[in-house]
Amino acid sequence: MSSISNKAIVLAAFKHLIGERNTDVIDTYLHDHYRQHSPMVKDGKAGLLEALAYLKQQPLPAERKSPVVRTLADGDFVMLHMDVAFMGKSVAVVDLYRLEEGKLAEHWDATEAQPEYTGTVTMTNGASEITDLEYTATNKLLVEHFFRSPDNAFLAPDYLSHTPGASGLEHLPVQIHRVLGEGNFVLVQSTKEGSVYYDICRLQDGLLAEHWRVTQVIPATMPHRNGMI
Repeated sequence: MSSISNKAIVLAAFKHLIGERNTDVIDTYLHDHYRQHSPMVKDGKAGLLEALAYLKQQPLPAERKSPVVRTLADGDFVMLHMDVAFMGKSVAVVDLYRLEEGKLAEHWDATEAQPEYTGTVTMTNGASEITDLEYTATNKLLVEHFFRSPDNAFLAPDYLSHTPGASGLEHLPVQIHRVLGEGNFVLVQSTKEGSVYYDICRLQDGLLAEHWRVTQVIPATMPHRNGMI
């Protein structure tokens, strides 16, 4: 299954299951051994069905615009970066899926409430176009090296951070779990001091040009034993 097809599968699953709250298609999109890492949802298909039943009780948004602002696909993995309006709050979300046999087999996520903004830079806006596919492997190596050995020389002169109140690079995570990439975009999934981090990096000419982060504290208890990673 190609990455393009995987991305299309994930976007369709999100549209029908989350956007339209259509539980009739769950067998179409979810693998029989679906594994959940979200700290708010029980494991397996049954856990997601329970979460969708709760979601169905909430009013549909007046504006049915997709919350997905950027995507990334690397092999069996697909990331969605989203700006979600939920119960009167604006939330930055990263969803990460692993596909198997053309279906969603595993899911991780992190959510972070967005602050009130006074400027034009938010936690989710900015560039989203994927380019430079031929540099995917190189860009993944560059970002991983930077996270392990931070160096301001790697930052573009017009580097833009979407982390509120900071450059987003003062406290880089210490344990990297996954580095995924597609062209000029690279995702780093990592943990540090009881929190999970999803760092999205956009590279230009071999330098870090733009950076987004979603951070969530790992709760002491979860409705499954799979952990957040």
